Amino acid sequence: MKRSLLTVATALGLLFAGSAAAHDFFLVPEGFVGAGGRPLIIHATSSSDFPALNVGSPRTRIESARAVVGGQPAAVEVQAQAAKSLPLSVSTEASGMGVVTVQTIWGESNWRPDQVDIYLEEHPFKAEEVAAVHRLLPKGAPLQIRSRRLAKTLVCVRACTPTTSAPAGLEVEFVPAFDAGGASPSRFQLVRNGRPLAGYPVTVRPARGERQNVLTDNDGWVRMPAGLSGPVMLVAATLDPPKEPGGRFVTNNASVTFEAGQGHGGAH
Repeated sequence: MKRSLLTVATALGLLFAGSAAAHDFFLVPEGFVGAGGRPLIIHATSSSDFPALNVGSPRTRIESARAVVGGQPAAVEVQAQAAKSLPLSVSTEASGMGVVTVQTIWGESNWRPDQVDIYLEEHPFKAEEVAAVHRLLPKGAPLQIRSRRLAKTLVCVRACTPTTSAPAGLEVEFVPAFDAGGASPSRFQLVRNGRPLAGYPVTVRPARGERQNVLTDNDGWVRMPAGLSGPVMLVAATLDPPKEPGGRFVTNNASVTFEAGQGHGGAH
């Protein structure tokens, strides 16, 4: 039986953010604000219906899972895979805003010549990266991909006081910035190894409302649209050419989730 492109991509853990139904890999907590005193449960999942859970990755696919709360490292336990997610348990005595990250191991996939354009259209790649594929890929050749997923979520424990924003150590990630007194990010900077990515497509996907496609500015920043509330996800991806002829193109698929409209920092 033939499997659809989307089904195959989901099984391989590829990130989609095009006009078709998208299976994105992301982290979503059971509550973006934890009361403290018990672990905060965060679900790693691939889903086309953010923030709903759909497919859980095996623990063997996880290379690293880390958390920092209130500027202090927090303990992260990767639990047993469930049907629709891979739960993470985050424990800490600290209070304040936290950042939880998951990085998967590298995976490989091959796309038939008739699937190449669909694959490229369904990812938020930069136009120059797509052009490089068309230039370098021999006519009639399959597109060989090496990819991984880099997911991040912002949570609060007892209080939502933002700490100093800084990259969390992922190769490609969104770094939040806050307006004075705000507990919800007003903008994000897309960075790679700490350096801003200018002119990159970013998909803003709220739990309520339509997704929006925007571009980062010359310093890698993208401002959040007005009126956002509730869970929100941002996704972006990079696509690098092979290092040798006939090699694989390399993608880093990044996401970040947070709760918009939390108002001012402090205890909740």
